Amino acid sequence: MRRLRLLGPATVVLALSIGVACESTVEVSAVPVHVDSERGIKFTSVDRFSDAAGTVMRRSENLELPGPNDPIDYDADFLSHGLGPDVSDVSYYAFDVSPLKSAPVYGISYASDPSKRVDGQSPIFDHLPGEDGYNDFWQVIQVLVPDDYEPNSIRRFDDIELAGYELVDTGLIINCPIIPYGSTAVLADRSSDGWYKGEHVQYFSFETQRSSVSNPGVLDVPYAVVRVIFEDNDPSKGMKIDHATGKTRNVFDTVPGDELYRVLR
Repeated sequence: MRRLRLLGPATVVLALSIGVACESTVEVSAVPVHVDSERGIKFTSVDRFSDAAGTVMRRSENLELPGPNDPIDYDADFLSHGLGPDVSDVSYYAFDVSPLKSAPVYGISYASDPSKRVDGQSPIFDHLPGEDGYNDFWQVIQVLVPDDYEPNSIRRFDDIELAGYELVDTGLIINCPIIPYGSTAVLADRSSDGWYKGEHVQYFSFETQRSSVSNPGVLDVPYAVVRVIFEDNDPSKGMKIDHATGKTRNVFDTVPGDELYRVLR
């Protein structure tokens, strides 16, 4: 099951976009390579707009979308506005559609004190956009390591399995879209680096919610409702825009701070 989703920082961030299909030919060009200049570690290539990664946002249907691994300026190209429950302005980014089943992300903590995370250790992801099982919503799996653990000596899920460390389901869902290196979104809580199969990966961090299901692999991502208004009631024409304000007519039942607020819409 897949739903339109809301990714929310300080105001509201909506992972919702309507694409208009068209026949086009995608030009093949070199994929940029990004390397951490200080540490010499490559950032893995990310493409959020391939046919495998996208649902309604596909480069094959919209040549204006950024190329593979090109940095994405979400504030310039994917930030829009709608209405809150009191008709106030809310802002949201378009991150496409997301399933209700989270993906696992692995955080490293000490077995002697599981509440203490290992300083300097980046989280470990095992999926990228376009891969089976990927989701911008991740359920945190705690990896318990000994006190003499060297930060970032684990850089991939295979390392965790090989070491045989204890894994603990937390029930925490974090909202962290993986994006090409150099991408920006000012409403994100932060932009950080993680590990993916031994290479760096950049992700946005928005917010955390607790799921009632502490088992990645089931439908565990909480969601709420957004009412989307289409031009002439035709989804193929995209969302209806108020030309005087440039805002959509989409209406959100809840916003951050409300008891029933959920990031997924």
